[in-house]
Amino acid sequence: MKKGFTLIELLAVIVILGIVTVLVIISVIGVMNDSNSSLSNTQENILEKAAEKWGTMNTDIMPYNDGDTYDLSVETLANDGYIDSVDLENPKTGEKICGLIRITYHADNNQYIYEFIQEDC
Repeated sequence: MKKGFTLIELLAVIVILGIVTVLVIISVIGVMNDSNSSLSNTQENILEKAAEKWGTMNTDIMPYNDGDTYDLSVETLANDGYIDSVDLENPKTGEKICGLIRITYHADNNQYIYEFIQEDC
């Protein structure tokens, strides 16, 4: 009796390994996309938090009437030292992040809302 594998058995193992490899690659790509989306949201939150800090130091510029807005550029945050660099990159697209933080005052709850708005570079 011969010991070893037949050609059919070897092909079956190769096909199974190929299927497993494809499934693993699909899972890894999905995890990477989720991670990039999460990182993009985190960057937007960091910009909004930096705008909040900027607002506490620049109260004379902040809006005071209900519904009034002030548009704060990312460049201003970088120039004033609230973020490290103006050359931020969106991890989802790989493009440079350009935009502003719109600061809106709501008198009914005496609160400022900070919203990042992406613009074309």
